[in-house]
Amino acid sequence: MQVLYFIFIAVISVLFFVLIKNVRYKSYISVLSSIGNLLVVLKIAADIQIYGSISYFTGTYYIDSLSLIQLFIITFVALIASIYSVKYITAEVEEGLISSKKATLYFTLFSIFSLSMIFVAISNNMVSMWIWLEATTLSTAFLISFDGSKHSLEAAWKYLILCSLGIAVGLIGILIFVYSAGKIESASVLKWDYLVSISDSLDINLVKIAFTLIFIGLGTKAGLAPMHTWLPDGHSQAPAPISAMMSGALLNLAMYVIIRFYTIISNISALKYMRFLFTVFGLLSLVVAAFSMIKAKNIKRLLAYSSIENIGIISIGIGFGFFDGIYGSLLHSIIHAFAKTLLFLIAGNIIVSYKTKNLSEINGMIYKIPINSVFIIIGMLVITGMPPFASFFSELKILNAGFSSNYAIVAIITVFLTVVVFGAFLSHFTRMIFFKDKDTLPDEESLREKETNVFPLMLSLIMIVLASLYFLPFLNKILEKATLIVLG
Repeated sequence: MQVLYFIFIAVISVLFFVLIKNVRYKSYISVLSSIGNLLVVLKIAADIQIYGSISYFTGTYYIDSLSLIQLFIITFVALIASIYSVKYITAEVEEGLISSKKATLYFTLFSIFSLSMIFVAISNNMVSMWIWLEATTLSTAFLISFDGSKHSLEAAWKYLILCSLGIAVGLIGILIFVYSAGKIESASVLKWDYLVSISDSLDINLVKIAFTLIFIGLGTKAGLAPMHTWLPDGHSQAPAPISAMMSGALLNLAMYVIIRFYTIISNISALKYMRFLFTVFGLLSLVVAAFSMIKAKNIKRLLAYSSIENIGIISIGIGFGFFDGIYGSLLHSIIHAFAKTLLFLIAGNIIVSYKTKNLSEINGMIYKIPINSVFIIIGMLVITGMPPFASFFSELKILNAGFSSNYAIVAIITVFLTVVVFGAFLSHFTRMIFFKDKDTLPDEESLREKETNVFPLMLSLIMIVLASLYFLPFLNKILEKATLIVLG
């Protein structure tokens, strides 16, 4: 069974990490592990095209088009991040910043993090999903504090406490959800597909409470405001490839879990209004993110607030509903994953080169690191929804759904806030790229060496281009089927 391959790959990889002494070889094993996971997902995708959905172990694990989108995002982003980690971690060891043992810990946690996300995406059992989601919290908490500094430890504890509390609130919601089925003696009541099939018999009053707790609890993990406060700190301290995975894959995954619960109640007419939670918290996230980005002084915090904004856009699309709203949100989750992966890896290159995260000390990029400058301009255009990238069309579909429903005012506010975000990015990036201050420019030799870590950036751009061809039969078919699943 394919799901066992994920565990096999992770176990073998960790054994090699422990046994092999050479750090570069460890990094190569990490890349091969990511490639292995991706190949398994591609085989699953082929089966999904034939059967529509597949399940394993008497339905404990279940994969359909909605979960397949998450598997694509997780494995592709992990592959790009693992390739970036080859030079990133090797350089850290060679420069004496970390030990070989710490590099082993990094690759081990990286593998556990990837495996945990994969199993969240394929879990049909709610308890199993919750356990794997908590595993992502534990593994990433150690990765956030990886450099051992005071600020990174503080950020890790903040992340661990807030997200664990959020997931605990979500667990209470899950238990109430299960109780609402009134058949707690059956193990099937823990499964997504079973609850969808008996949705008409759920206790509506209990479901209202349960879904609200789930939304607020897991919304903490997704980075929705006002539960977002861990996110800027966590991203500003985590290693660049981990920030890419957290923003590109983990936030999407947490939102996916919320959407999975929404699929259970989406076809219950008396609970249709519950989608207002997506609209309210999504809009609040946009407001907080847009105006925080204007005042941002740290490049990784700037990108972290951008993640909050984009998760807000995805949430608003779900709240607007209709086919265009859901389709646009799912498409936006894909393009955001690769755009944010690109931007966080560029941020990693900038920090390594300039030895600072302070935006005011980063300048003259076009003169010193021109390749990264070109990529960051492209990344800005993608993440702010400029044509011809898929982010433009995903936001257009979301706005169309808003104007087609009773949310025209929310749609107008969304447009205004996205313009504010574009202005914030333009202001910060223009100064970073074109302003030249000789007193703060690093030496040319150090920058020339760091320009070589651009291959992962190229891979991210390729994925952005492929995602922007969403209308091609294969991707469009997956998106359409996933949209219909959410619509019930």
